[in-house]
Amino acid sequence: MTSVVNPQWAYGSLPCQHCGEWLHAQQDWCLNCGDPARTVIAPTPRWRRPIYALVALLAVTLGVLVGAFVAVTDDDPLPARTTTQTITVQPGEALAPGVTPAPTTTSPAPPTVVTTTPPVTTP
Repeated sequence: MTSVVNPQWAYGSLPCQHCGEWLHAQQDWCLNCGDPARTVIAPTPRWRRPIYALVALLAVTLGVLVGAFVAVTDDDPLPARTTTQTITVQPGEALAPGVTPAPTTTSPAPPTVVTTTPPVTTP
């Protein structure tokens, strides 16, 4: 007579948490369903929050850079341009509307040169 060892009484054996199949002491994975028996699978890291924080930081940085660029390159509007055109008018002719005569400039008188001689004194 051969004795059959009941797997549930074998040292170190335990049922699979997923399907209930009995696992041997050295068995790490269930042969029935493939679920890990004694192997602990590490949870996935929480990578979404750091990515969201990095994207938010990048958006704020980009906004600051755009604002600084606009502030630096914001030029004042150019002053109004005036166009000067010389028109020769004969004496007695009327000026066209919107034309203003140029101010007359008088040429300065040439400087007067005064020479003085010292008086002659006799001894």
